[in-house]
Amino acid sequence: MAGYREDHYDVNGIDTAVFTAGDGPALVFLHGGGTVEGFDSLLPLAEHAKLIVPNHPGFGASADDPGIDSYHDYVLHYLDLFDILGLDEFSLIGFSLGGYFAAMLAIEQTNHVRRLVLASPLGLRVPEHPAVDLFSVPDEEVLGYLTADMSVFDGKVPMPPTAEFLAERYREATSLARIAWKRNFDPKLPRWLHRIAMPTLVVWGDADRVHPVEQAEVWAGHLPDARVKRFPGVGHLIFVESRAAVDAVGEFVGAEVPA
Repeated sequence: MAGYREDHYDVNGIDTAVFTAGDGPALVFLHGGGTVEGFDSLLPLAEHAKLIVPNHPGFGASADDPGIDSYHDYVLHYLDLFDILGLDEFSLIGFSLGGYFAAMLAIEQTNHVRRLVLASPLGLRVPEHPAVDLFSVPDEEVLGYLTADMSVFDGKVPMPPTAEFLAERYREATSLARIAWKRNFDPKLPRWLHRIAMPTLVVWGDADRVHPVEQAEVWAGHLPDARVKRFPGVGHLIFVESRAAVDAVGEFVGAEVPA
């Protein structure tokens, strides 16, 4: 990815790709259930921080790990990776699937996460406003669920899709299915969200067709120190669609940065 340095680390035998940009306080971004949109939209965050973007095992440039078959396996993977990287204190952004991972990491590592951003996170069951099961969406409609602005895929999704592109999407979908096929929420998560005591920003696009924006207030209601920021006309891929969302996150994580 242009603007990033790519490094690889052996995490329990799994080759894990980590992309970094910038310098300063550590800021980790955990991506969602795919990498097709890329992460160039996050680069403004690297102007005042060391932006760290790992690829989940089974996604992007990281190797597959068929042994990962639960959400918590990924959480433990990241605890090991953070130890390897020597991350003691950092801000953490989690988007969609990565939002669940980020929430669990904040629950388990309250003394290490300085500030937390949850962007349209997966994980809570909200019966009145349920998340869409993307496995039930026809393949040709998936991109329309992910964004309110299809132009964000220009140059990233070949038309017609190449065999290589389809193979990579199938690989990532398989990795996601290993953990999310049965359910896309954690029934025990509400019980532990009170442990997320650090300042938290919940960001959401109000045109999100995957995780309805009404879930934002539910998340915030479980968190001791949270505020919600909505972005009108923005779909699920909030940071790709909205520079304003990126800037809001940068302002939030940049507050009270230790000297």
